[in-house]
Amino acid sequence: MSNLLAALGSSGNALDVLQQALGVIQNNVSNSSTPGYASQQLNITTQPFDVATGAAGGIAAQGLISSRSSYLDSEVQRQLQTLGLYTAQAQSTSTIQSFFDVSGTSGVSAALSSLYSAFSAWSAAPTDPTAGQTVISAASTLASSVQELSQSLNSTASQLNRQVASTASQINTIAGQIQQYNQARLQSTQPDPGADASLENDLENLSQLTNFTALSQPDGTVTVLIGGGTPLVVGNQQYSISESDSVNNTPAAANPQSPPTAHILDSQGNDITADITGGQLGGLLDSRNRVLSSIIGDSQQPGTLNQFAKSFADTVNNILESGTVSTASGAAQGTALFSYNNSDATLAAGSLAVNPAITASQLAPVDASGNANGNANQLASLASSNSQVGGTSFVAFYGGIAAAAGQENSTAQSNQTLQQQVTTQAQSQRDQISGVSLDGQAAEVLQFQRAYQAVARVLTIVNGLADSIIDLVPQV
Repeated sequence: MSNLLAALGSSGNALDVLQQALGVIQNNVSNSSTPGYASQQLNITTQPFDVATGAAGGIAAQGLISSRSSYLDSEVQRQLQTLGLYTAQAQSTSTIQSFFDVSGTSGVSAALSSLYSAFSAWSAAPTDPTAGQTVISAASTLASSVQELSQSLNSTASQLNRQVASTASQINTIAGQIQQYNQARLQSTQPDPGADASLENDLENLSQLTNFTALSQPDGTVTVLIGGGTPLVVGNQQYSISESDSVNNTPAAANPQSPPTAHILDSQGNDITADITGGQLGGLLDSRNRVLSSIIGDSQQPGTLNQFAKSFADTVNNILESGTVSTASGAAQGTALFSYNNSDATLAAGSLAVNPAITASQLAPVDASGNANGNANQLASLASSNSQVGGTSFVAFYGGIAAAAGQENSTAQSNQTLQQQVTTQAQSQRDQISGVSLDGQAAEVLQFQRAYQAVARVLTIVNGLADSIIDLVPQV
């Protein structure tokens, strides 16, 4: 009789285990579309069976087995960091290159072409006041175009700085969620598949924003180190980062009035900008501090647009000021056509202007040797003359600025397209291992249902045998 009772207990326990297994499957199906969720499986083990010792056999539940692969999760995070970098670069450089009209029909290119045409017409009629006035008007248009371009690029720089600050704020928000996960893990030693899914989703979202390292600790918490090893989350402590707009003074700034670049500071105020090389934050910093600074300048470089504006203004002014307004004896010296703020190398383009007091009669077509249109011819030849700036012509130099911006965008877009494919492949491989297969879960449901029915039938039979034995016992 004792063996029958043991069989009853074993069968009842088996039904409970199978019910738990079905519950795990139901949870898998319910969370099949939950971001970061990895399918679970109940670890079912067999129990020893020995009639002599009374071991009834059966099955037992020994916790959950997760299909999560830390290697594949890390690989997806790594690919997302690179994708975030290229995506931010593509978007930022697209804005930058949009300010340059490569067709030459508008903007600085068109204004420069019109000024060269005005110089050419003036060289053919140096005493014609209308031709001189056309030069002044064309020069004013060029100065305005350069100013507008400079203002647009500087406005983009400010916008990128704000995006860097916003991204840093998003990183801190996710870090706070990871901190809450750690706090919960420290209070409970039992794994929670739902909490683990939220953690994995947080880490993937963080991957899109910046490069980091996540380390699992023996107590179940996760340590997150941003960049080259700066703590972001350690145990139940969060260490927030921040953004700062400032002119870099290490080394000492050559251009102290330059546009402030974006910097990332750790919780102690240390500059960790150089360590941020991935994710959206890395892409924004690269576009702002490298690509854009090469054009508008920073603490150490004047920027190619400022080089262009200063060199062009200086060249034209030097030519005009070297001659006279006419060939008459005692004729007045020429007047500078352009002006700009020379107090800082990064201010030239934004301040380029035409002398508001200059008139056509103050332009000096006569060169130092007395040639009536020597200066005018020299100005007209600037269109094809090399070695004016950076070893090339002004047209080619400006074209190089536009081409460089376009190349940055083209490279970023190509990288983004390729990286999207690599990331999708990594996610697909991860999902094959840890994702929830609805077909597989349906097959397991049938398997456990059949097992449940079989155990239930055994339980019915054993119960019937017990009833029969009890009926054999005489009633007193």
